[in-house]
Parts: sequence; structure tokens; C-alpha cells
Amino acid sequence: MKSLWPTTTNTTPRPSEVSLRVVTMVMAGIMVEDVMAESMGGVMIAAAIGIIWLMAGVCCWRFSEQLKALGMTMLMLLPFAALGFAMASFTGGPQKELHPPGVMTATGTVAMAEAMTRSRQRIRFTPDGVGSKGTNVGGTNVGGANVKGDWRLIVPAEAASLSPGDRVTLTARLQHPLPRLLPGGFDFTAHALRHGFSATGFVREVEVTGQGDASTIAVMRYHLQQRIIAALPEEKAAVASALLVGLRGLITPGLREDFRASGLAHLLAISGLHMALFCGSVLFAIRLVLALFPVFSSRYPALKIAALASLPFGAFYLMVAGMPISAMRAFGMVCFVILAIVLDRRGMTLHHVAMMALILLLIDPDSLYDPAFQMSFAAVFALVASWMIRQQYRITTVTTNPPGPGRKLMRYGGEIAAASLIASSASAPFVLYHFGVTTAWSVLANLAGMPLMGFIIMPAGVLAFLLMPLGLEPSAFFLMGQGIDPLTTVAARIAEFPLSSLHLPSPPAITLVLLTLAMVVPFMIRAVRVFIIPLLITGGLVCWIIQPLPQLAITNLHGRIYAVVINSDGEAVISRRKTNGFTRSVLLRPFGFATAQYAPDADGSECRRGYCLIPVKGTGQSPGEDKRIALVWRRFALTDACREADLVLAHVDALYPCSDGTAIIDPAGISTSGGILGYSDEAGFRLESVNKDG
Repeated sequence: MKSLWPTTTNTTPRPSEVSLRVVTMVMAGIMVEDVMAESMGGVMIAAAIGIIWLMAGVCCWRFSEQLKALGMTMLMLLPFAALGFAMASFTGGPQKELHPPGVMTATGTVAMAEAMTRSRQRIRFTPDGVGSKGTNVGGTNVGGANVKGDWRLIVPAEAASLSPGDRVTLTARLQHPLPRLLPGGFDFTAHALRHGFSATGFVREVEVTGQGDASTIAVMRYHLQQRIIAALPEEKAAVASALLVGLRGLITPGLREDFRASGLAHLLAISGLHMALFCGSVLFAIRLVLALFPVFSSRYPALKIAALASLPFGAFYLMVAGMPISAMRAFGMVCFVILAIVLDRRGMTLHHVAMMALILLLIDPDSLYDPAFQMSFAAVFALVASWMIRQQYRITTVTTNPPGPGRKLMRYGGEIAAASLIASSASAPFVLYHFGVTTAWSVLANLAGMPLMGFIIMPAGVLAFLLMPLGLEPSAFFLMGQGIDPLTTVAARIAEFPLSSLHLPSPPAITLVLLTLAMVVPFMIRAVRVFIIPLLITGGLVCWIIQPLPQLAITNLHGRIYAVVINSDGEAVISRRKTNGFTRSVLLRPFGFATAQYAPDADGSECRRGYCLIPVKGTGQSPGEDKRIALVWRRFALTDACREADLVLAHVDALYPCSDGTAIIDPAGISTSGGILGYSDEAGFRLESVNKDG
């Protein structure tokens, strides 16, 4: 029998294979902890999985010569899965409590400030004392709260302009960060707590009382954004602020949608492209200066000196960008590349990608579930893997004559198109999982956008940073704006194309796992059989296709119920006429819909006084019999709705249950259970809630 694992010296696992196996096991441990550690039964199941793995490894190592190497590898990797499980169990910040909502007056320090649209500001406010003690205003019962954590507040345009370090006394209406709105959705509350926020809200009154201490980086980011705003018109300043300092509050919803629909949204989030262009521009400039001194550059390695000199600039860019996960990953990769240049080694390998992922997971295990982590590493993994395949199999054009300008231009465009196609394909499952929408035009958009970024926008941004100490940055910002203008035009034009927004039902988590394994396994285990890769891909796609789609989605946003029902004609029906774009997109995401009709306006709706009956497809007691869901807006209509519907969704609190036993969901029930997805089956409606115990 042929060995399933390399055992000879010539087939010793490469560093990239070892690091990929290690980081995969750490990720597996983190995911097992997240799924199974909520109860003692889950912990026992996790322990059983570990024991089975251990026994399988021992059996392979002890009783089979062919599988001895496989067994040894399994035993060596088990501690890394345990490490991931332990990190996810015991790490995390001390902030676990939310501040009670209400109107509060408090004194403290502005820790961070950024400009937003409509002349508003968004600030990070640190209340005085150990916790966020405040004064109860307007009869709001806050119970003498002493909760640690900052407040994320919106300051209106008519209030004072605040900057980091200001000591202020303010009155604000506080509210909790959004919860997980639907089962399987993003947990906004956990995200806020991980970043040290205990409340969000809106400032009513604010008075600056003095100056206090503030982070140097926060002050620098604020003043850099102010100088960008002073030098550029509003739309250009919004894009420049996102690219240079990572502050995206100035970006209007329309501009954000244009970039998303065109496939250029990745340009607004500082990642590997921005870091490479920033450090590359600095490296090129320094090397050009050194070339002006041939005596020096002929004696000393100018490229290595320029590479090392660009590293502090990259660290500076990382700090002023706010150190998001994608930028941290990118800076780590740049460090590996520069180290490789200095040591005359290959600068970009999967080993570096895996090691950077491991470092970030060791710092924060919860970052595994961050969309930025998943999409960033999926894209960079696919790009590096494709480059390695190209190098290994020499997939390149060999010509005897030097290529002319036309051929160079075609090759450059082909490289951009290939990179865009590879990166967007690798990250597409994660984009659909988190956002439920993708675009068909990302390759075309990047063909136009990438040259603007590489040759005008980012080099001009680097030049602006260098000229700021001399006060000469307006000219560099003007040049940057000349590149941003056609970029936004391209985004707006392509966003108008058909299929610019492809709405699909979000794939299940198992699909993400299988597709990720299909991408990683060939580079992690050389002896893997060829048929396993299409098998994993097929399995992931089949799980996606056969997953049952819900027929209703209900959530509670700031005390108001919102519901979407799929009627018997397959159309989405929404329960409120006035629903903001964010809430609408969250509710429609599980169904893969882009729009919904207001219930009384939808075809097939039977509306009475105070309620509407929506027919939905279901098995029913008779073959093909439709069920009916009642959307109730007035309490007096509950009795009739209970009598006529199979399920009642009430926008008002029900004072009594339905006399015939019909299930009823009201605001009080949603407050306990959290968001709900409903599935139709033979027994009626199966409801899945965020809080399964609620």
C-alpha cells in the first residue's frame, strides 16, 4: 500500500506545509470551542473529538508502517488544536458589560474624533473614573451604573467641533450596540465589546472645559484628516481620508454603494494593496535618491538599504490607519518581504501567509470570525498560491525579443485581470456569507482602478505625507484628487451596469469550511489524492444549494419589530413601509433578495383593518395547501388574525395568547428570543432564534 504521507528525506514537509497544518489546527480548535463550549455537554463532545484524534494518531503510528508518518503528524498537531481551544476559552478583554441605555450627563476626555458627512463628528468618549459613571437625566433609570468601557457617540453639526484630548461635559442619549439581528448573523455587540465600547449614542449638548491627555496617534489621525479636508473637495477628501488614515466617516452611502457594486470596495479598506503601494513608493524614492550618488550605491547594496528604510514608513502608515486586521496582515507580509530582500531569499510564500495568520490569532483568537480577517487571508492566500504555481510550472510567456510597449501594456492589464479574478473568486464565498451580495464586474473595474491607485493616488498620498512638515502638501493632495476623480467616476458608471449587484442566499458555514479546505489542502498535504479537491468543492456547493431557505425573518431594532415574509409567489414582503437600507439588507440577506414590497401593496396580500394575511407556500394538511401569516399592526386585530392565520407576527404586545393555539410572535417575545428565522414544515412553522434558550 502506498504511503499517504511523505516519509523519505526527499519528501520532507516544506516549511509552508508545516505552518499551514499548524495554523489550520489552531483555527479548528478555535471553531470547536465556539461551537461546543457553550455547555458542559459541548465540552464533553470536544474532549471526545480530541480523544478520537489521539487514538487514531496512536494507531497509525504504532500499528502501520505505511501510516506511521501520518500518525506521528497527527500526534504532533493535536497540541496546536488544544492551543486554539484554550486561547478561545481563556483570552479576551475584561470588558463584558454594556452600559444601561438612557439620557446621561458625564464628564470625560475625547479619545478619538473623526469628521463625518453632514458636518457631524464621530467621537470615542472616555468617561472619568473607573467606569462610566454619569448623572441620570430626564428620569431615566440607570441604577447608578459603573460600567467600564468607552462610548461611541455622534456629535451633531451645530455642536462644538471636538478634537482628541478635549475635556468635555456632555449630555447624550445612550443605547446598546446592535445585537445579533438574525440567527447566524454578525454580532455587533460582541464586536463593540472587543473594541472596548460599552455604549453608543447621540450627543445632545456638549461643552469643552479644558485639555487633557490623548493618544499621539489619535491626535495625528485627526489632524491629518483635517488637512485632507482642507485641501480637497468633500467627495475626494472622503476617499483620500479612507486611503491614508483609515477614517471612512466622510464616505456617503451613495459613494459606498458605488464602490461596492463596481467591485472596488476593497480599495476603501487599507490592506495589502495599500501597504505595498505605500512602502513600494517610499522604496522607489529612496533608491532613486541613492542612485544619484553612484560612488555610494556602487559600494553598498542600495536596494537593501532602501527596503530597510521603507519599513519605518510602513509602520507609520499602519499606526495612522488605525491598525485594522487587514493592514496588520499586510504590514507583516511587507516585513517578511523586506527581510527576504535583505537575506536574498524568496519574499512571498505561503509559509509567510500562514505565520502571519498564526500571529494574529495568537493576539486575538476572535479575529478568526472577523470578515476582514477571512476575506483578506482568502485573497492573499489565493494570490500567493497562484504565483507559486506559476513559478513552479513556468507558466509565463517566453520570447526571444524584448517585448514592446504594446505587449508590456497588454501583459500589465492581463496581470491585473488575473489577480482581480483570483482574489475576488477566493473571497466571494466569504463576501456572500457576510453581505449576501457580490458583483460581476470586479475585473473590469479593477482594470481601470488599479493603474490609478498604483501610479497616481497612492504615490501622491506618500508625497503628501513627506511634504506635510514643510506645509507643501496641498499640491500633492491636488494630484491625488486628480486620480480619485476618475476612480469615483469609474465606480459610479460600472455600478449602473446590469448584474452589478448579485444578491444570493448566504452560504452555510460548512460551505465555507469545505471550500477553504479545497483551497488549502493541496498546499498542506502533497500526497493528497487529486479527486479530493473537486469532491470538497462539490460538497461545499451541494450544501449551499440544498440548504433550506427560510420563509420569514423577524428582528427587533431599537424596540421596533421588522419582518420579511416570502409569499406564495416567491416575492419578499416587508412589514414596514419606512425601513432604512441597513435593516432592509439584513432582513433580505437570508433569502438572497434585493428588494421587498410593503405588505399592503404586495400582490396576494389580504388586508383587513389593522392586519394583513400573507399566503406562503407550505405542505399544510392537504397537498399544495398554502399557509397564511398575519402581520398585525393594531391590538384590536389580534383576535381576527389568530382565527385566520397559521402564524401571527404582531407589531404590538399581545396581552393574551391565541385561543386556538396559533403561534404568536410579539415585541416581548422577540426581546427574549432575539431575531427569528422561520421555516415551513409539515408540523407548521419551525422557528430558529438567536437566543436558543429564549
